[in-house]
Amino acid sequence: MKINAKIAALAGAALLMGSAAFADSYDGATDDYELPQGFNFYNEVSSDLVEAKGSFYNHKNKDQQYQVEFAGISEKVGISYDSEKFWFELAPKFSLKDNNQHWNREARSFRNTDGSLNNDDLSFAWTGLDWGVRFTPFDIVDFVLHHDTWTPGGYLPIVDKHVGGNLTGEGAGLVFKPIDGLRLGLEIPFEATFGGKANYLDAEWEDVLRSEAAAAAATKATYLEPTNKNYRFRINAGVDYKLLDMITVGAFITNIINRDARSYGIYANAGISFLDFNLGYTYNGDATQVSFLDWDDSVKVTIGGHHKANLAVAASFGDFTAQLEALMNFFNKQSFYDLYAGLKVGYDLLPGKFNVALAAGVAYDMGNDKGRIRYREQGVDNANLAEPMHNKKGSGAKWEVAAPMVEIQPGLTYTTGKNTFGAKLNLQYWLDGEGSYAASAPLSWKYTF
Repeated sequence: MKINAKIAALAGAALLMGSAAFADSYDGATDDYELPQGFNFYNEVSSDLVEAKGSFYNHKNKDQQYQVEFAGISEKVGISYDSEKFWFELAPKFSLKDNNQHWNREARSFRNTDGSLNNDDLSFAWTGLDWGVRFTPFDIVDFVLHHDTWTPGGYLPIVDKHVGGNLTGEGAGLVFKPIDGLRLGLEIPFEATFGGKANYLDAEWEDVLRSEAAAAAATKATYLEPTNKNYRFRINAGVDYKLLDMITVGAFITNIINRDARSYGIYANAGISFLDFNLGYTYNGDATQVSFLDWDDSVKVTIGGHHKANLAVAASFGDFTAQLEALMNFFNKQSFYDLYAGLKVGYDLLPGKFNVALAAGVAYDMGNDKGRIRYREQGVDNANLAEPMHNKKGSGAKWEVAAPMVEIQPGLTYTTGKNTFGAKLNLQYWLDGEGSYAASAPLSWKYTF
């Protein structure tokens, strides 16, 4: 494996830049600097180091046995304030990234995925912005902007994702708390980026051409398709109730007015001594990514579909922790993968200081058991639904299926003072007859005060 010297030098410079920013942000002569009461600040520098994918045997193209890409370096700076009546968070993120560059084994040179040989494609860019505001003028109501308020039963702890159950999220919302334990959420969603999709109040429905190709191929009337999913006013609602400080039950519904895009779910959480249980059902919700890798659309693994069930169990025994989770789509042919299951165990070698963990997962498609052809997910709106593929003989359509996938993630974290260091190794392998694999090696340093 060979990494360009210029890339390595810039990577080192970015790390030094991040640490220098820390040095200028507080008095280095003392380690007990504190922000004003209620404020918190953190700076996190992270990198997946390298990103690699390829296959072990049965290569159709010898020039693509494997690809290795410099993963870039990201820096996230966050500040938050929390009090009884007011909370806010602002956390921008930017990165130094070598765009689409891979090492080609056979050509013995760096080659971009678009075919060019130009090696000067390093760039700085904003890659994310987390923000949110919660204001509580009265004890019984919260005013919320762009802040998630989840009911806990839809949570998958290993992949750190909520399957559903958001009482408030992207947009503007209210959370009513009329009695202890009861929360009623009402949300008007809209994208929190300039130029993003608006939530139309009074837009007329439009009929548009399905595509230029469809129009050109039509021999009769022009094929029209309604786009009311994009124009009908969106409003969401949710509720949860915590009983005896142990059991929480919740439900949510999105796109209440628009039946074509409506989604809902019911969830339950129970915390009993050293055990925590999550159980839920989601209808027509967003697909959930369950892979440890997320840097390339071709290695992301998601589970979608109209009917999904989730289950998670977490246990802690002193310095030992264990987590088990599963997500299942009830009907095949609606998702690239229909079943995911994960297991994670961790142990504090030094309580509160040094933790080691090992996570593993499997994903399986219960569709047609012939062919076992791996889907390439493109990250578009309909990429979570499988489409029929025609066989070579043209004798009708058949449903191809995604190859079974296994993944493993060993990792460790070390905390000393205000610093937390993390290191992981992500590995994925597909049982597709080609020995396809993907890997990355995330490293991180987070400073908090």
